[in-house]
Amino acid sequence: MGEMNKKIKKSIKNILSFSPYLVYQTLKKINKQDRCIKDQKKLIDNYIRNNDVKKMQIGCGSNYLEGWLNTDLNYNDKVTFLDAGTKFPIESETFDYVYSEHLFEHLEVEEQLNMLEESFRVLKKGGVMRIATPSLEFLFKLYANPNTQENKHYVNWAVENIPNLRIVNNSIVDIEEQYCYVINNFFKAWGHQMIHNYTSIEKLALQCGYSQVINCNVGESNYEMLRNIEKHGAIIPEEINLIETMVVEIVK
Repeated sequence: MGEMNKKIKKSIKNILSFSPYLVYQTLKKINKQDRCIKDQKKLIDNYIRNNDVKKMQIGCGSNYLEGWLNTDLNYNDKVTFLDAGTKFPIESETFDYVYSEHLFEHLEVEEQLNMLEESFRVLKKGGVMRIATPSLEFLFKLYANPNTQENKHYVNWAVENIPNLRIVNNSIVDIEEQYCYVINNFFKAWGHQMIHNYTSIEKLALQCGYSQVINCNVGESNYEMLRNIEKHGAIIPEEINLIETMVVEIVK
């Protein structure tokens, strides 16, 4: 009997410990997730039904592209919720093109693999994935030759404009060494997780089953649908964007 009373008291204590507010917030979060999934399916189905050439942008941010299925973690009535690190709620071999700009470097390696594998799955045979992402090679070139005119210009811009580097601009007297701070900041700032060079991203794509990886310039492509769609150069100066960014097109 005593053991049973202890269990009853413990159960009552657990019940009384529940906060109605926390219960409400939990249910609200579940309902929001349910609405998100319903809206996601509705927007995806509507896009696929109404577009002959199917193009998906992953992690669109503020770069809303007309005629594309624009997706992001932050969604609204025009932007569909999509987590690049999880399975895409899309049937295989649906899309002609997949595009992502300055998202890939924010993903952990396992998430990058998922994004490549899921994009491969939803692309049609011969479909193309275009990725614009910072280049590891630009950082090593900056380290190896910090005194070139281009690299000096880049470092000057960085220390004068990036908030994390204000202390460098204001306090590091020897400007010849400022490039070290700029490189360190680039690896850890803005939520960067993994920065690739061309070879590493090529090998990763081939591992995921793609047939060809093409190194491109920003704005340029052999495919009309993929030309001039980068917009990172509107967020930072285009000349800076061209220094930082590499673009690859990956063919299924």
